[in-house]
Amino acid sequence: MLRDGPAFATREAMPSLSSVLERAQLLGSLAAAAVDRDRPLMANLIVTRRCNLSCGYCNEYDKVSPPVPLDTLKERIDHLARLRTVIVTLTGGEPLLHPQLDEVIRHVRARGMTPAMNSNAFLLSEPIIHRLNAAGLFALQVSVDGVTPNQITKKTLKPLLPKLRLLAAHAAFRVRINCVFGAAPPEEALEVARTAIALGFDAKCALARNPDGTMAPLDARARAVYDQIANLEGRSLGLLGEDFQDKLLRDGAVAWKCRAGARFFHVCEDGLVHLCGPRFGASPTPLATYTVDDIRRAFDTKKACASTCPVAYAHMASKVDRFRAQSDVLDPATAPPPVTREAGRVRLRVAA
Repeated sequence: MLRDGPAFATREAMPSLSSVLERAQLLGSLAAAAVDRDRPLMANLIVTRRCNLSCGYCNEYDKVSPPVPLDTLKERIDHLARLRTVIVTLTGGEPLLHPQLDEVIRHVRARGMTPAMNSNAFLLSEPIIHRLNAAGLFALQVSVDGVTPNQITKKTLKPLLPKLRLLAAHAAFRVRINCVFGAAPPEEALEVARTAIALGFDAKCALARNPDGTMAPLDARARAVYDQIANLEGRSLGLLGEDFQDKLLRDGAVAWKCRAGARFFHVCEDGLVHLCGPRFGASPTPLATYTVDDIRRAFDTKKACASTCPVAYAHMASKVDRFRAQSDVLDPATAPPPVTREAGRVRLRVAA
């Protein structure tokens, strides 16, 4: 594990009373929403498409887009509140590139929702962490894919460990480290997970996706490491669990009812609602006109892509509705598209 000196700070073993109460409040909100099928549990809100990195497996960024204006984001947040959304995750691109991110987080809070964020953490500093604390951020997910930078990913421990130490020392919000399998040798993912837990964070392993959105299978070596990470002492499950990944890896498919578009959805920089990341462009609807009727339609629609879907947010948000019925008629718009690759953008594996 990367412990090179006294700066290896860890989070306090006992969480503060305020963080315990806030988590209890969120669990209460999720429980209340679980009995009301018309309420979205999670919405991903893109605040900028621009990113400071160019990871080989990612096709959800560019280098030129301006940040979404604050007033526009506030309008979208207001509509998510009218839909009674529980959690709003700010994402991109890289959200830290938005110059008014603090105000965006505050507005999510002011509208009674829980603000979370995805980040590569390269732009974090101690002052920025304190600003995120003051704004009321509840949780941050940081992508760390390996130990040493390679041609696919720069999101590795070597450049990011100082940022993780800053988070351990100063963040008042929850931190989870997400590692995408396939961007680095699998043993590096285990090192990432162990380091995350030692710092007091949770560790999650995401399955890499093929260009058509389906799961990229793990070889025996990677699967063994995945199982080691899943059984690490000190690792906690997400609020709604992630056991679907085990079923996907074991059987190649999962029988479940996807509620994307209802319990979970993406709002892109253009203000359009998409089912999820891999289904960007599949019958998008403007958020400004998205209603409970749209939520109910998405809730009841059977998705053709569901059985091989590795999208964790969709699985987790749909778990509470396993017992509820869904149409047997497949939506053709959700069928996996033809496999396409943009040169230099989508690469899923790197040699050890």
